[in-house]
Amino acid sequence: MFDFPGYSNIKDRLVSRSSVLVMALLMLTACGYHLRGAIDLPEALKTIYVKSASPELSTAIERAFRATTGEIVTSPDQAGMILNVLDEYFQRRTISLSSTGFSNEYELVYRLTFDLLDSEGNTLVSNQTIEVTDSYFNAQRSSTLLSKDNEEIVLRKELYESAVRSVIQRARAELKKKFP
Repeated sequence: MFDFPGYSNIKDRLVSRSSVLVMALLMLTACGYHLRGAIDLPEALKTIYVKSASPELSTAIERAFRATTGEIVTSPDQAGMILNVLDEYFQRRTISLSSTGFSNEYELVYRLTFDLLDSEGNTLVSNQTIEVTDSYFNAQRSSTLLSKDNEEIVLRKELYESAVRSVIQRARAELKKKFP
């Protein structure tokens, strides 16, 4: 078909690269790899009612449930599980200072205290606390000021999403204990 020199060499390299890519994808699926955010919900968690959550936490829960077959319901009567948020705490702490006294690095801390109730209102998990942290470097240059604000916004979202995944994991573990 093509007769330029080196064509068969190019064809062989493309075939070997394709083979390596296919093998890598097969190995990823074989080891149980899941996309980040993909959550397998037990039946009792498919419908959840969230009580007293901040808008940021509510958004993170909605985002997590949108990626699954779960649903957030508007009434505790419709729920398989009730998440009762007792306390939320968010803090930004300075970790290090520059020689001029400006903050070089911040630590973000999000703490969530909650109860999990079953559909009858019985307590499954009482007064549990999840704390997630992250940090970022804060360069004091006018060219990076806006990007650092955006970085903090993204990190805050990730902290809320991490807390939601932890709540779901604790709920799943408790359900396994209750219904082995």
